[in-house]
Amino acid sequence: MQIKKKLLLIDKHQFGYLTDCYKWCQYLKEEYDITLICFDTQAKKIPTDDIDVKYVNSRMPKILRGIIYVLYTLFHITFFNGKIMVVYFEGCSIYKKLFPKKKMLLDIRTLSISRDSNQRNNFNQILKETCLKYDVITAISEGVKKALSLPQEKVISILPLGADCISDEKKDYSTLHLLYVGTFNGRDIHKTVYGVIEFLKQNPTSQLTYDIIGDGANNELEYLQSICKEHGVEDRIKLHGRKAYTELKAFFDTCNVGVSFVPMTDYYEYQPPTKTFEYVMSGLYTIATATAANKELINSTNGILIDDSTEDFTLALKQIANSVRDIKETDIRESLSKYQWSNIINRQLIPILDLL
Repeated sequence: MQIKKKLLLIDKHQFGYLTDCYKWCQYLKEEYDITLICFDTQAKKIPTDDIDVKYVNSRMPKILRGIIYVLYTLFHITFFNGKIMVVYFEGCSIYKKLFPKKKMLLDIRTLSISRDSNQRNNFNQILKETCLKYDVITAISEGVKKALSLPQEKVISILPLGADCISDEKKDYSTLHLLYVGTFNGRDIHKTVYGVIEFLKQNPTSQLTYDIIGDGANNELEYLQSICKEHGVEDRIKLHGRKAYTELKAFFDTCNVGVSFVPMTDYYEYQPPTKTFEYVMSGLYTIATATAANKELINSTNGILIDDSTEDFTLALKQIANSVRDIKETDIRESLSKYQWSNIINRQLIPILDLL
């Protein structure tokens, strides 16, 4: 029997609610004995399947829970003999300050996406300073790597987003069934809701539906609910709140158009939305805002690129409704096949971990 290597994963997101970490664990567990330390956000817990998940209670004031999380992770690092991978959060530089001789990997999933330029600059500066302390660094994209502008001797490996086929159900595009999955924080999802409302006004016989999964920190869910109620479209636009990764299949089975909508700003430009990959690999024709990251993924075969406006979203729906006969499910699924999680982890993540 092969002896597994040991891996300590430090990621604040509750297990199963950051797709990247969930998939790393899923594909690494045959080779690694994995311990994951994360917050318990009171969301539904996902079966761990041989992953040793250690939860830290998050139901306390922000500063206090942050201190407790750091102390708890420091305790485990002290006695851990294996590879250590940290998903960046502000304050994680303390691990290298206290354990300078322990080799650790720092992973960057995102730059700041705050709308406040001062907050963005401050976050990104702290991020750069933290990177300088770590032994091995990975970034989600070339754009993020370039934006970090670290000294040339500090090598950053690319560990991109990936996806698996969530649904292999055969798609029928004759009636549009839209799906959005993701956070509402700073995403302007209300523009897509108004876009659907306008499309339904112009096409009263359409049977279009829109399932929206996610939540936000500033009452965005309640705001979207009020819009739907005001316009009497609760039967067409369904707001489901947060769902775990393992609960998404039913929605990917029944929907045929994915919505990958982020504002077109410099701070979103190089952030590839996770769901763009999953929509496409599951056969969903995808409406995506034309950021640099989405332009690398979306073309006329698998979707349509738009501006970040209600008007452009409505226009995209019209264009798709008028061209459903040209949409080929097989071509959509195959267009991003190189981004399958198994390929990314076996060809990129495992060799990077071997550097530790």
